[in-house]
Amino acid sequence: MKIFAAFAPLLCLISGCAEDTLGTTREDTFEEYLASVPRERSTGRYIVDWDVVVTTEEEVRRIWRQSSSGALSILSFEGEDIKWPPQMQRQLSYCVSDTFGARKPAVVEAMRAATTLGWAKHANLRFIYDPAQDATCDELNEAVVFDVRPVSDGQYLARAFFPGYPREYCNILIDDAAFEQDRFLLENIMLHEVGHALGFRHEHIARPGQSDPLCVEDEYYRVVESYDPLSTMHYPSCGSPSNTLALSALDRSGVAVVYGPPPPPVAPYASVTQPIDGSVVGLSFDVVASIIDDDLDSVTLLVDGEVVPPRPGADYAFAVTTTPGEHALELVVTDTAGLEDRVALRVTARPLVPAEDDGADDETDDGNDGAVIDPIDDGGCGVSGRPSSLLVMLAACALLGRSRRRGRDRRSAAPNKTGSHRA
Repeated sequence: MKIFAAFAPLLCLISGCAEDTLGTTREDTFEEYLASVPRERSTGRYIVDWDVVVTTEEEVRRIWRQSSSGALSILSFEGEDIKWPPQMQRQLSYCVSDTFGARKPAVVEAMRAATTLGWAKHANLRFIYDPAQDATCDELNEAVVFDVRPVSDGQYLARAFFPGYPREYCNILIDDAAFEQDRFLLENIMLHEVGHALGFRHEHIARPGQSDPLCVEDEYYRVVESYDPLSTMHYPSCGSPSNTLALSALDRSGVAVVYGPPPPPVAPYASVTQPIDGSVVGLSFDVVASIIDDDLDSVTLLVDGEVVPPRPGADYAFAVTTTPGEHALELVVTDTAGLEDRVALRVTARPLVPAEDDGADDETDDGNDGAVIDPIDDGGCGVSGRPSSLLVMLAACALLGRSRRRGRDRRSAAPNKTGSHRA
């Protein structure tokens, strides 16, 4: 691949952070520029370029950007930005190797902070963590776009890749040293590396007057926005000694310039497929949910206000054991934007009574393996006959009532065009 051949030497240069001393950044940041702009005493308006008045701080910021040199820069080759194409930018799947051992939970959370809660929060990007691939999370696993693995190389804190690399080079490697230092948060180191995986170069590459041979790289970049010494892509040792590698304001706006703004938030949609609202269940029963969302954060089931954990390996299924009587169930679904959906229902739990088995293979078998719910007088629906028929009729009546209630609730609480969500 032409792109990879041209930039293969950069594979070693996009690694993590050099050893430098934290101090005070002395760059012409916007805050410093703003403090130097005089203001009219009578109106409080800003005076720029000696005799031009502007009203808002945002107007001053635009002038500062236009007058600044340098950039949040993206890898560019022969006039073409090297970035993920539209069909891929919302399909950036990855795994986190089990070989991290006890460190793995910290890596999973750091990657989530850098991806879903980091870069993807400010652009039309979607990262997908696939834990099913963690046991075989290496450069040979083509079920994911890239892998995250540990190394003991000693040359960097972490290193990444650029879009367009062959799959075998698409990995983020985290050295032991990243866990043994206390100067940078692991999530900030991952922000820097994921930035490279999105195509961004080091911010200091175009710093005005850059002459440090360890900080001068090459000409393969395009200016996206104005020079930002606070960028996560800026080495502290190359002119930004107080940099913590956190996302800056220009990082957030710059990634939206390259990949487009984030889509408007849409609340998740949840339903409980089992049991039916108002139904009669045994003292032990399953709750099964159906959820539509592409950035799900958590799924919680409450039974009488108490949290019930999901079945192992089944995020949307719960095994409930309770006492006889009526119980309130609530499913709470939340996405990474904090939007949520709630589904409330009530069930009546009763002991299962063994049914008489005549040995026949009855086509009307109710699926309870020889046990049925005690028949009760529910005061409606006109139900009579066998206990199994009672259960079917109760379920049908409850389903009809629930469908009507949920329909009214959905219509009255539907999200508006601005993406606000129902309570």
